[in-house]
Amino acid sequence: MKKLIRIASIVALLLLGLAGCGRPTLSVKSHQLKPDGLAAIIKGQSSHKQISYRINNGSAKTESTNNGSFALTIPATTQSQRVVLSAGGVKQTVKVGKVNSLTTYPKLQRAYNQATIATALSKADQKRAAALQTQGTKLKREQVAIQQAVAVARKKLAKGDTSAAATLQAQAKKAAALKQQATAMKQTQQMVEAAMKDAKSKVANQLLPTKSKDGIHNLVTTKDVTIRMNQDRQQVTGIAMLVPVAAMKDKVRAKNFGLSFSILANSVGADAKQIMKDFQKQAKSKKTTKTTTKALHSNGVDFRIGYSTTTLYIYITK
Repeated sequence: MKKLIRIASIVALLLLGLAGCGRPTLSVKSHQLKPDGLAAIIKGQSSHKQISYRINNGSAKTESTNNGSFALTIPATTQSQRVVLSAGGVKQTVKVGKVNSLTTYPKLQRAYNQATIATALSKADQKRAAALQTQGTKLKREQVAIQQAVAVARKKLAKGDTSAAATLQAQAKKAAALKQQATAMKQTQQMVEAAMKDAKSKVANQLLPTKSKDGIHNLVTTKDVTIRMNQDRQQVTGIAMLVPVAAMKDKVRAKNFGLSFSILANSVGADAKQIMKDFQKQAKSKKTTKTTTKALHSNGVDFRIGYSTTTLYIYITK
């Protein structure tokens, strides 16, 4: 009888052990994360083939596990996020911190594209464009001054101050002269516009698209550089530049990357010249590591460099 009881106990323990093996599991490495680069990565383990998760009570999404492990990529946003993971009735909650916006996408797109197109102009056309801009600014300033002087003279004239008539005549002559200057500028303007149109066609594959969607996606993909961005409701929360290591070993391709990098840095308010110098120093000291290096800073913008055997990564955040 005792032997039967002992056997029954062993069987019961075995059954409990087997039941425990079949019980769903879900765990995460950290319940509090700060985005790094463009996103936060939630890592964990589960006995299920798939886990489901919701971000801020949004629609449910799924992620497959690999040998019991998973990694969720949660794009960074300007507000903190609450991610609830579940598998077989077991739940885990992870809080993802917020990040600062670099700029708005329309501002980035306009600044980057204008500078990129300008670099494709000939030196002569660059001079014409610069001169046209200077002249245009001067004409607008003088036009405003004339309008203000005329408004003051008209008030004086209305009050019976006849001396204001001379002022009105003088301002009328200035206005006529400005009109002649504006007419003379039209020919130069047409030449610059034609040159800009031609330059735009040459660098069409390097320009940022007019519209951009939320989340992480590529904006530009060429053989020399890929520009990847994370967007949150028109706010640019992070940018990544991916450069083939092979491109860095070729003078022409390296120059193309350097130009894109400088324009992008300037477009988010950083000092591209200084960052490029710091970047070159860091690149020489870290050639093969796969870990990201210490961040470089310029005007509140952070630049972090990472490497693999095939690709150079530059993350731009704030």
